Amino acid sequence: MDVDFAFICDYADANGPKINALGIGFDTIFTSVVPMRHPQFTFVAQMRATLAEVGLKDVAIRLIDADGVTVLNLPGQVHFERPFSGLESTQKLAVNFHNIEFPKFGDYALHLVVGGIDLHHVRIRVAPLPRTPSPG
Repeated sequence: MDVDFAFICDYADANGPKINALGIGFDTIFTSVVPMRHPQFTFVAQMRATLAEVGLKDVAIRLIDADGVTVLNLPGQVHFERPFSGLESTQKLAVNFHNIEFPKFGDYALHLVVGGIDLHHVRIRVAPLPRTPSPG
């Protein structure tokens, strides 16, 4: 199984043949205090399975901090259909997260785990607000 692409965005919908996404590709959340709750973001991925891999698969998206602590584990299942033609089946994911708490500043990653195998991760950082230079 392969991941064609994965990213974090403000919002996405994967119902239908295409993924519609807004605010693609941010990797830093700025905040003045931690812990902080981010109101919404979406994890998007497209996976590709061979004929031997079709069927129902356990899937999890895990938010893990830089110390390896799992902050959030969202389990689910995805069904890879037998392809109509060709040798591979694709499955699109758009998982919306609401009010997720980031306990501290630093690096995090959203991990896509399929069948117990960590297939891909997307990094995200929680950082202090940049300082505005004072007028001199």
